[in-house]
Amino acid sequence: ACVNALKTHVSSAFASYKQDTALSIIETISKLMFTITSITVTSFPTCRVLGNKTCLSHLGQMPKRAVLHRQCLLRPHRSKSAARKNSVAKTTQQQQQQQTQLNSKKPCNPQADSKNVNATSSLGRDDASLSRYPNITSPGGILRGLDYVGTVTFALTGSVTAAQSGLDVFGCCMVGMVTGVGGGSIRDAVFLARRPFWTFETEYIWMTIATAFVTFFAWPSVMEWQEEHRQKRINQGEKSDDVQYDTVDLALDTFDAIGLSAFAIIGAQNGIRAGTSMLVSGICGMTTSTFGGLTRDVLCGRPVRIVHSNAEIYAQPALAGASIYLMAHRFGAAPMTRIGLGMVTCMGSRFLAVQQDVKLHTWDTKNDGLGVAVRK
Repeated sequence: ACVNALKTHVSSAFASYKQDTALSIIETISKLMFTITSITVTSFPTCRVLGNKTCLSHLGQMPKRAVLHRQCLLRPHRSKSAARKNSVAKTTQQQQQQQTQLNSKKPCNPQADSKNVNATSSLGRDDASLSRYPNITSPGGILRGLDYVGTVTFALTGSVTAAQSGLDVFGCCMVGMVTGVGGGSIRDAVFLARRPFWTFETEYIWMTIATAFVTFFAWPSVMEWQEEHRQKRINQGEKSDDVQYDTVDLALDTFDAIGLSAFAIIGAQNGIRAGTSMLVSGICGMTTSTFGGLTRDVLCGRPVRIVHSNAEIYAQPALAGASIYLMAHRFGAAPMTRIGLGMVTCMGSRFLAVQQDVKLHTWDTKNDGLGVAVRK
């Protein structure tokens, strides 16, 4: 009906344009607008009154396509800005609810947390998660102290070895630092694929450099005192073979064994923390405690100690200590228990090797003719 009325009035408008003046054109357009308005009002009288509510009586008389179109027209309009405001309001409400839940929880107690820093039930961590500044009375604190002792001892022996090989003061400081932190660096970079620990625990760098620097200038005096003490014992009637291993050597071997054991356990702990298997964790323990010395020997042009039998066994006690620690950890032993077992195993086997001169078997290349000619 609307289309037919539009056609009729349009045709009459063009016909009037041909015959009448501009006034008749205006009157025709006015009649056309009045007709369209009257059709709209008479077709949806109830829906205009109800507003956004749907008139079921008229929707039942309308075609299906017209009903759907009418429902879309009557649906309330929501702009993008309104939707954005609603989403922001919901996000703010969720944040407020989360903050309320956090505030309702029990506040933390720093003193209690510091007491239970190594308790699995309190913080979900044990001595396998060695903190940087632990409580000195906790298992982690004791292990950290032994770690510092081993680091200083390794830096000292590295500086002495470098000086005996002819390196200058800078070379001795570099070799001392590498001896102290080289094993952990190789463990982190090669086996665990992460940043070396000394890049954020810089106290190890300062400890090793300071120790190596002081050792370079002070150790000649220690060697002179050692030689005088040995000569005095020989003059008292002792054999020369008995005075070769004196108090200085005993102190160095003791502190070296402490560092070897602590490094082996800490390396195994890092392997556990990284989620590796027991085999890889044991290798991490051995690497941490021995690869610093390996790097030292390479830099100084000496035979690598851990793979040559020119001295008693060294890497095997570290591997044994790390393995015992891992086994105790697997069976759920307490932190102090497994640290103690690992330390006793490593230090005991190391002292036994020094006293009994335990070495691994090698080929007798000189007498059996099994050696390989080296071209120089």
